[in-house]
Amino acid sequence: MKTTPRRTRLERRRLKLSRSLPSPGNILRGSVFVRRRRCGRAACWCAKVKGHATGYISTTFADGSTEQISLPAELVPEARRWVAVYRRWWRDVERISAINRELFRNRWVEPRSAKRRA
Repeated sequence: MKTTPRRTRLERRRLKLSRSLPSPGNILRGSVFVRRRRCGRAACWCAKVKGHATGYISTTFADGSTEQISLPAELVPEARRWVAVYRRWWRDVERISAINRELFRNRWVEPRSAKRRA
C-alpha cells in the first residue's frame, strides 16, 4: 500500500493523540453544579444571605433517565477535574475517529491478515 506524506502525517497525529489519552480511571461523564438553597429555619444565616451551597453531579442516560448525586463541598473540585478529563478524552477520541475516517476514505487502511483474526 502506497505511503504518502499526508498518510504519514495522519498516522503520526493519530499515534500522538492515542498516546496522550488520559487514564480511564478518573473519567466521569456528567455535569457538576452547585445549587444554593435556604433551609427554611428563620434563625439560620442562610435566610439573610445566598443560602446553603450543595454540590451535585448530574448524569443523563441513554434511556432518558437522569441521576443526581449530592456532593460535599470538598469533593466538588475533584468531580470537576474528573468531568474535565472525560471531556478531554471524548474530544481526543473524536479527533482519532476523524483521522480514521480519512484513512478509510483514502483506502490507506491495511486489512488484517487471516492469521491474526483467530
